[in-house]
Amino acid sequence: MPGLKRYGDWALVTGASAGIGMAFAHRFAAEGLNLALVARRTDRLDKLAGELGGRHGIRSRVISQDLAAEGAAERVGEAVRDLDVGVLVNNAGFSAAGRFERVPRDKHVEMIRVNCVAVAALTHVFLPPMKSRGRGAIIIVASAAAYQPLGLAATYGATKAFDLMFGEALWAENQGTGVDVLVVSPGPVETEFQTVAGETPHPGATPDSVVEVALAALGKKPSVVAGVANKARAWSVRLGPRAVVARVALGVMRGFLPEAMR
Repeated sequence: MPGLKRYGDWALVTGASAGIGMAFAHRFAAEGLNLALVARRTDRLDKLAGELGGRHGIRSRVISQDLAAEGAAERVGEAVRDLDVGVLVNNAGFSAAGRFERVPRDKHVEMIRVNCVAVAALTHVFLPPMKSRGRGAIIIVASAAAYQPLGLAATYGATKAFDLMFGEALWAENQGTGVDVLVVSPGPVETEFQTVAGETPHPGATPDSVVEVALAALGKKPSVVAGVANKARAWSVRLGPRAVVARVALGVMRGFLPEAMR
């Protein structure tokens, strides 16, 4: 795989304070990319920036921003206006699992803002300068949940379906521009995601393995599913009747939730 610095000297990663976002940051720093790190938890970002600078000698810019807030993408763009951002990783996202009406309405709205609105808005900020330079990469972290109706995580699954369709469409639009677009869809991952979502802990892939899958596919295809079992599931659900797929997915999700949220 050619070096990531072919896209530019800086990468911007949202949700960089933990999990897959942090894994992307470590990998980019190891390749010599400077980093704009975006998340709400400034203390974690400061610690990460110090660690990456000490280990790899790269520069970092910490941007404390809640991506659910109005105007978040514009503020992030302004914070890095002087930087050559060649790689954008739209990684920030969360779920609040449970029967739809039992999850507070503001959580549904916040999910849509972070998982969809922020992804589209940030891409709109950074894609034009990438196209003007004739080089760049945009990676969108979706989910295996994007491939079927997902009862007990209805809004989350729908937001990730948005990310998948959005990213694949941009991949097609940007052929020949020098900008590579990729959607990576992991299944369960060993991060704090499950706890935040309110799911009972269950085994998952490592964040590093998801990053490896994404970077191996970047520039070669519009989307990739991380994990053999997840790939099989993503393709098999396209073959079955949607009513059956929805019921099966609901049954799987029941096993991940406490009784009060089913």
